[in-house]
Amino acid sequence: MKFNQPNNLKRLAIYFFYDRDGIVDDYIPCLLEDLSKNVQELLVVCNGNLSIDGKAKFSMLTSQILVRENKGMDVWAYKEGMEYYGWDKLSQYDEVVLLNYTLMGPLYPFKEMLDEMSGRNVDFWGITRHYGMDFDPWGTCKDGYIPMHIQNCFMVIRS
Repeated sequence: MKFNQPNNLKRLAIYFFYDRDGIVDDYIPCLLEDLSKNVQELLVVCNGNLSIDGKAKFSMLTSQILVRENKGMDVWAYKEGMEYYGWDKLSQYDEVVLLNYTLMGPLYPFKEMLDEMSGRNVDFWGITRHYGMDFDPWGTCKDGYIPMHIQNCFMVIRS
């Protein structure tokens, strides 16, 4: 059973960006240009600095650019991006795509992957999986190990 027809899904993408000097390398607009063909709106959340040239590159793709203090890493940037829209506006989207600057590509058009996944009955999905570790190198996990999980460099959450 299809979740929805691919061309009927309304998507918001929240892209987290960080570079110590605020420099937006050319691979980023390439990735976001292709992604933008598949979303209704793109928000760029920058942690820390954003150079004038970097802002110009992002401005070619979206008017929604949020520059914030570099705290809380990528998940906090996603959180502030969602708060920027608020729950009422977020609820207008079928999917929210969360992705960050550690990705390069696409090797294939995002449309192929998004169309394929739109037909699957899932609440959320991602493109990379961490297989877990039987120990916690940072001492931050309550059970003493890192469980298998979807990595937060590219996740999609359904309404």
